[in-house]
Amino acid sequence: MILTIHRGAKEIGGSCIELQSDNSRILLDFGLPLVDENREQLDTKRIIKQSKNALLKKGFLPHINGLYDNEPPEIDAILLTHPHQDHYGLLSYINSKIPVYMSRGCKALIEVSYFFGQTNYDLGNIVTVRPWRPFRKGDFTITPYFVDHSGFDALAYLIEGEGKKIFYSGDFRGHGRKKVLFENLLKNPPRNIDYLILEGSMIGRDKGKFDTENDIEQKLMRLFKNSEKLYFVSCSSQNIDRLVSIYRACLKTKRTFVLDPYTAFVLDKLKKLSSKIPQYDWNNMKIFFVPNTYTDRMAERKSLYKFKSAKISFEEIQDSRNKLVIKDTYLTRTIFGEKKALTNTELIYSMWEGYLDEMKLFWEKHKVPITQVHISGHAYIEELKSFVNAIKPKHIIPNHTFYPDRYPKLLGKDVLLVKDKQPVLL
Repeated sequence: MILTIHRGAKEIGGSCIELQSDNSRILLDFGLPLVDENREQLDTKRIIKQSKNALLKKGFLPHINGLYDNEPPEIDAILLTHPHQDHYGLLSYINSKIPVYMSRGCKALIEVSYFFGQTNYDLGNIVTVRPWRPFRKGDFTITPYFVDHSGFDALAYLIEGEGKKIFYSGDFRGHGRKKVLFENLLKNPPRNIDYLILEGSMIGRDKGKFDTENDIEQKLMRLFKNSEKLYFVSCSSQNIDRLVSIYRACLKTKRTFVLDPYTAFVLDKLKKLSSKIPQYDWNNMKIFFVPNTYTDRMAERKSLYKFKSAKISFEEIQDSRNKLVIKDTYLTRTIFGEKKALTNTELIYSMWEGYLDEMKLFWEKHKVPITQVHISGHAYIEELKSFVNAIKPKHIIPNHTFYPDRYPKLLGKDVLLVKDKQPVLL
């Protein structure tokens, strides 16, 4: 079997790994790169607007024979781990005859992104899989595993073929709301793994103040008990674990969680997959209608009206502001700023710190203090060690990391350092 990391051997984002047997070829993820060669952040919106040939020339699209739409398909399948664009964001360029395998939750969130124009991938070739149920694809037997990650319904994959067993971790952690998945994997790991392709996003990063998603919930509760303040919370609308933590903290402190229509749409899309995901018609939930392109799209497609029963007006917010928590959006904060309605307000920033600079000037201008309350969606170093100790692979292959050279010291001597685009015989 031959392994080629087309991108991800020495960077976070843009993941794409190929496995080739005598008669079959599969890809593990096919994501947008997040950074350039100098680790400077890329404008991913500009990337996806360019032609395939332009992206191939610039190296954003990997040169993989039989993958793209102008040639006969030679790739048997693409295995997608989770619905983050750095793992699926280039799928719109592939040959539509190539099946893409993913979880039901992953499919649902990519459908949301397609509906709102965040991705060009139209999902015409998707096959949904169930965890722990093996399936065959060519020479390969593939078993999906559910893992704990900030990406909803995330998967890892066990791939068996030609006498080799490869475990691809995807992105995972052991400290989220689904940490039981991590704990169960440690208790009952896949056996006799020859190669563990292991993410290391947190290598070289500070762990931060908070350990677990439950710590986040407890911190939010302590903040929300302040009976004088209005709180804005800045977090991803697709970080379902975080939205659940915010809602639970609101419920326990008798505050109402005010969403924008887009976030309400995301949660509504997932309600068939889990009864524990908060919904717009639950107690302590309201929706503040903001006039943006997302709301316009929902109105055009007749999907906005269903949320009308939960609508809350600006005036109603003002009347009960110390009993509310508002999901931050650009237009929501702009409206409150223009109306000079941000006195005695605090922003809780619950995203990767790298995005904070984009909005910091606004909040500083309005003299709104910012409190950071966040944990990573990726495994801490001690979790990586526990993971490796449980699986006991013969070899570790670094992936989705800026520091592959640190793996041998942190995780053991049996580390195979692979360069991007370099085929390796396993």
